[in-house]
Amino acid sequence: MDDGTTIPAQAGQVFSSSFIQEIMRNARSQQTSVKLYEYRRGQETVRYVIRKNVVYGRPLYQVKLIRKSEEDRLINSLLFNFMVFAGIALIVSWFASLFIARYLTRPLVQMERHVKRIANRNWHEPLDVKRGDEIGRLARSIEVMRQQLVRQDEMQQSILQNISHELKTPVMVIRSYARAIQDGVYPKGDLAGSIQVIDEEGARLEKLVKQLLYLTRLDYLATREQVQKEVKLDRLVENVVQRLSPQRPEVSCQLDLQPVSMTGDEDVLRVMVENLLENHLRYAVSRLEISLGLSGEKTEIVLSFWNDGSRIEPHILEQLFQPFHKGREGKFGLGLTIVQRIVKMYHGQIYLENERGGVSSTVKIPLRD
Repeated sequence: MDDGTTIPAQAGQVFSSSFIQEIMRNARSQQTSVKLYEYRRGQETVRYVIRKNVVYGRPLYQVKLIRKSEEDRLINSLLFNFMVFAGIALIVSWFASLFIARYLTRPLVQMERHVKRIANRNWHEPLDVKRGDEIGRLARSIEVMRQQLVRQDEMQQSILQNISHELKTPVMVIRSYARAIQDGVYPKGDLAGSIQVIDEEGARLEKLVKQLLYLTRLDYLATREQVQKEVKLDRLVENVVQRLSPQRPEVSCQLDLQPVSMTGDEDVLRVMVENLLENHLRYAVSRLEISLGLSGEKTEIVLSFWNDGSRIEPHILEQLFQPFHKGREGKFGLGLTIVQRIVKMYHGQIYLENERGGVSSTVKIPLRD
């Protein structure tokens, strides 16, 4: 041809001139070294590849026709390879998913069994899942719950034992005195003295039952929405002191009450103040001081009681908040327990300290916005 391109004679005899012309046009315009083309001839499609080289400074084009059989073999080969690799990937992913599933479900099954045992009150076996992921954190939370249930169960058992002991004493006294009176015997010398003992033990029994019921009520209130209203705490403290101080007229009560208001349940706060005041009146010798105000940062309400009674042993101070743990001359050991429960309901803190030759109780309750 004019540009020096040559076509083998056999190709000119087999293929039409239009096909050869198209090959030449594509060859001259081809920019890459290798490119695939298609030529449609009626219902038949012919595919060919043109490879471009440079020999002695002149372009050399090599045209390779792709037969149908070769194309089918290529497609079949690609499809076979794809299926092989897909099958291998499927098997590997199946084993991997099985391993991951077992890795995830094994501790979950273990925790499920453990929770069922806890539901059946069989909570003394610890849950040991050593993992640092979310499942491990869930297992640690279940273990913390189990430990709390164990402590709560032990506390309940201790409370029940103490309740039975505290109830048994006044009941035995009342029954023994009643039987003695029926037999015409007066343990206190006369009928009036013996009946007075029965009345005192009945009052003691009544107070114990009331305190136990109030502890139960506090547990109920802790899980319910409380009735909240503004309470003038200074007036509340003053009213409680006026009602209870006549029990110990020989004790001088000095009040330093600043106007302080807080949001809360007035009945619950009154019980807190009453128990604290009764506790200090019981141990005071001649003097009782009560102060109420705000902290220096104006973020907390500070209510303090101090009496000039004897000091408390340091190892007993913290134990006085435990149910039925009595101090000297204590009755049931529930008063300070009730106070601590109430203070915790308002996210506050209570402290018992030996100071100024006596004992002080300080309640700090944070102010709400």
